[in-house]
Amino acid sequence: MNSLFRHISALFILFLWMGWAHIPSAAAQETRVIGIQADDFKARQIEGRTVFDLVRPVLTQEQSVLSSDFGLDEGNGYVRFWGHVQIVEEGDTLRAANVRYNRNTKIGIAEGEVYMTDGVARLRAPYAVHYSDEDKTEFDQGVAYSDSMGTLSSKSAVYYTEPNVARFFGKVFLQQEDVVVRADSIEYARETEESNAWGSVWVEQLSDSTSTQIVTDRLYRNAVTDSIEVIGRTQLVRIDLAESDTVYVAAKRIVLKEETDRDTVSASDSVVVASSSYALRGDSLRTVSLTQGKQRSQVFGNPLAWLEKTQVMADSLHFLSYKNAADSLEGRGNVFVITEDSSSGRFQQLKGRSLTSIIENDSLKTLIIADNAEAIFYLQPEGEEDEKGVKASGDGMRMDFEDGEVSYVGFYTGVQSLLYSGSLMSQLTNLSGFNWQPELMPDRKYLLERFWAEVEHRRLLQEE
Repeated sequence: MNSLFRHISALFILFLWMGWAHIPSAAAQETRVIGIQADDFKARQIEGRTVFDLVRPVLTQEQSVLSSDFGLDEGNGYVRFWGHVQIVEEGDTLRAANVRYNRNTKIGIAEGEVYMTDGVARLRAPYAVHYSDEDKTEFDQGVAYSDSMGTLSSKSAVYYTEPNVARFFGKVFLQQEDVVVRADSIEYARETEESNAWGSVWVEQLSDSTSTQIVTDRLYRNAVTDSIEVIGRTQLVRIDLAESDTVYVAAKRIVLKEETDRDTVSASDSVVVASSSYALRGDSLRTVSLTQGKQRSQVFGNPLAWLEKTQVMADSLHFLSYKNAADSLEGRGNVFVITEDSSSGRFQQLKGRSLTSIIENDSLKTLIIADNAEAIFYLQPEGEEDEKGVKASGDGMRMDFEDGEVSYVGFYTGVQSLLYSGSLMSQLTNLSGFNWQPELMPDRKYLLERFWAEVEHRRLLQEE
């Protein structure tokens, strides 16, 4: 009985020693209770301080509860916990092999197999610093994060438990279903499933039939709406796995969105596209994926397109493609078509209000100009040495191609024409609005080589 009485008395003394912290204020004194329970303890003196060795201690401070197999009150405001250490705060739990906790600042330093969870999000790291008053935990020796949507890892991170937002820094790797994002930094909000990435961003998205890769400066992704927005120096490559075909897109802003019945890609500001069948430049682009591998693309803002040796300008251009290869091209408003004749170096020219073209096997077959059609084309009739030029107009016209060269020209309704030959050829001038710009044509091979070099550079940065 005396032994039990002494143990109860000592436990009471422990609470008196550790349980009351007096905090002065301007008006009065506020008293805060900090309680530590333990199955057993032993008091001893070290360098003039009284320390307590604790067995199965439990510290309760406001909303925080710390427990472990063993503990040590250092007598200077710090309490060490080891052996199945656990910190519980309003549904959030942190476990570690060791924790050194400051009762005054409510900061705990956790080491050894640190594990933190709120029941959905899970973080694992070798080391962490937990700030109870700020509802945050810092990881600066590597961290791995996972939830129901995916996984994320980085060299360091800060996790805010109250808004469920985490910021990751250094070689960040995020995977959510079919999307992988690598970046220097990522901020991820678990409840809204939104992520912001910046610094050497590299994105990979793989579906059954296509592989999309993006390099950019900054990315925003909403996993709920399955949308990606990339901003800055952005390059996108989409590979048709079945057809082994590749499309290159560059712009300062690109938005990708997946829906049940269609996918969309919107690009704006300095748009460049290069595919196997066409290349273009413009201010904005919108591509909608239709059924059975078909796509419809619209280009606005001074668009300029190239089909082999043929350059097309209009107020807006509209492509219909199948598996990344254009089947047709429409131009609306102020259409101007220029195609270079390889043998003579002359320029066949067409203009009008609207354009319809037919493309087969990545090769231009037919151009049809409607509404106020005008043309200049050059002929060298069989058996004649002198070249002839024709300037003609009409309600509409058609030009056919074979192996990239003009093989047929025909007008219909209201046709007027002038034939130039001999010395008169010098009087045949270009149509108004002529603007041949071959130097602006995107070089697909060069662009893809530069893109894959950048991908390799960012891959190496992640592996260093």
